[in-house]
Amino acid sequence: MQSTDEAQSTFVSTVSAASPAIPQARRAALAAWLVKPTTRDLWRALLYASPALILFALFTYIPFFRAIWLSLHLTNNIGEPVRWNGLNYYIRILGLDGRTDGLQSLWLSFQFALMVVPIGIVLALALAMLATVKVRYIGLFRTIFTSSIAISLATGGVIWALIYSPQTRATTWLVELLGINSVTLLGDDRTALAAVAAMTIWSGLGFNFIITLAGVQAIPTDLYESAQIDGANRTQIFRFIILPLLTPTLLFLFIINTIGSLQAFTQFHLLIPQADPNVFVYSTFLAFWYDNRYGLASAMSIVLFAVLLILTVIQYRLTNRGVHYQ
Repeated sequence: MQSTDEAQSTFVSTVSAASPAIPQARRAALAAWLVKPTTRDLWRALLYASPALILFALFTYIPFFRAIWLSLHLTNNIGEPVRWNGLNYYIRILGLDGRTDGLQSLWLSFQFALMVVPIGIVLALALAMLATVKVRYIGLFRTIFTSSIAISLATGGVIWALIYSPQTRATTWLVELLGINSVTLLGDDRTALAAVAAMTIWSGLGFNFIITLAGVQAIPTDLYESAQIDGANRTQIFRFIILPLLTPTLLFLFIINTIGSLQAFTQFHLLIPQADPNVFVYSTFLAFWYDNRYGLASAMSIVLFAVLLILTVIQYRLTNRGVHYQ
């Protein structure tokens, strides 16, 4: 059996002989790099990661670039590009040609996010603070607070459709109080979006509560004791200790909830599929599956990706300044 040095010399010779066009110094450097332990570790790591990389390539990267390609073409009924269309779909979505249906759907999605994200995070924070109180059966209350995380959006949508249904009369009092021209909250444009937002807040409350509670419990208890010795009350402890140290958790929830609310689809499909205009993701779904406008739907998905990317960067840049990681 050859020693390691002999094997490396053989490999260097092989690389040098196989690459006559490469200068001798470069051949030697390339061969030396290939036999370095770190290089072997890199290839070994890529080998182990290859199943995941293949899955990402097949179901994420290739479809993404395929969507970009389709967004620049007119397509037939089976989704094959037939004619170059340039940026016309993007011009239409952004309303630069006078048609505002794309911007209306996008604005509706932003309105929905503004309803869901702040209220969902504030409620989760309030419940997390309640769950830290040392009382009897507090574990039962924590279980109740997290119960919505075990219910899928589809199941939750069916439940809330029954709640909003005029047959169950569960929300009839609210319809009469608001004086809307419909028998259900989902039937009026002024209340339909808020009704779906209420269902979405409830559905995401379990996840938000668990993350927030974990952040609160990670704060060292000796900080509370030191503050109490200095005479701080509960309000001051929350304002000057809990809230600053919880900012990384709140930043995470803020970004995740914003992305999730702008990508909301299931609840709109179950509760208000007939709404016109509808949120941006549902409009994309209609353009793709019902109208067979694959190029337009692809362009809408790319626009949504760009919007989410820009919003995430802006949120991180603006809010990260006030985040305390220690």
